[in-house]
Amino acid sequence: MQPLRTRRVLDTLALLFVFAVAVGGWFYPVVGLALAGLMATAVALSVLARLGMARQRAFCNGVCPRGRALGFALKPFTRGKTLPRVFTDLSLRRGLCGFMMFCVAGSLVRALSGLEGHPAFAAAGRIFWGLCVASLAGGLLLGLLFRPRAWCVVCPMGTLQDTIAGSSRKRPANATGDRGDAAPGPRVG
Repeated sequence: MQPLRTRRVLDTLALLFVFAVAVGGWFYPVVGLALAGLMATAVALSVLARLGMARQRAFCNGVCPRGRALGFALKPFTRGKTLPRVFTDLSLRRGLCGFMMFCVAGSLVRALSGLEGHPAFAAAGRIFWGLCVASLAGGLLLGLLFRPRAWCVVCPMGTLQDTIAGSSRKRPANATGDRGDAAPGPRVG
């Protein structure tokens, strides 16, 4: 476990990063590509976990700025309620993950095929920025209604990690730690 001072610095940096991408992407769409980089990192760590070279859900436990920021920022405002079991259903989580991936892929194909002189990075960045803002809104809503890191239970990237790494176990409904470590997975708050 990290010392309290280190954890607070990391929590603050995560909150600033999430805020910078969510707000900055409106003015500079290319900022949204930071989300694409985070998604690629999650997939890479999941492949390494599948090969036994990384811990399962290593991205959630050590890299994900959204989970850390939600846990830090929403802790004083949350209701502390247990997330309903329907959110832990593997088929629901995989369906949400697949739907979001389908939407991103379709949007990228449409945006990048009709560029006609517009910068490709800005077009792709705007799509990832929109995904960032939509999932942040979902995270804030679930965090305020239930626990700060409730989004971590249904997060498509967490579900994708579980799928790639080979875990099909159902996450506990109360797996939403408030300390800054990832909620679902081996370490439960």
